[in-house]
Amino acid sequence: MLRARLYLALGLAAACQDPVVPLGPENQVTVTNQPGLFRLQAKDMNNVIADTSFIWVSADSQARILHNSLVTHGETDLHVLDARGVEIYSHELSVVYETDTLTDKGAPGSWLVRFDIKAATGEIDVTLETP
Repeated sequence: MLRARLYLALGLAAACQDPVVPLGPENQVTVTNQPGLFRLQAKDMNNVIADTSFIWVSADSQARILHNSLVTHGETDLHVLDARGVEIYSHELSVVYETDTLTDKGAPGSWLVRFDIKAATGEIDVTLETP
């Protein structure tokens, strides 16, 4: 009986050790990045790890964030920094499936939109737009 439990525990531990993989073509990543509108979509993620950043131009001091992401395993964090480098939004995408919210107010100009993806499984669909 003890031996059976040991084999079961070893089997479960091995199953949880899927290799982490970078975000790649198999994730069908699409990016729309134009002044006033940014969107990132990534599909079929399976234990993906990535730290991906984009420069996005916002003529406004605030942006609307819409996300319909579904991260069932791991974690994906979204960080938005304004033109002065001040973080005006930080949120884990896997906590809530649908979000329609605003960033804090910040300096218009070139903003940094950063996705910190940590062993994530699921899909990302995030849009930033000026109100």
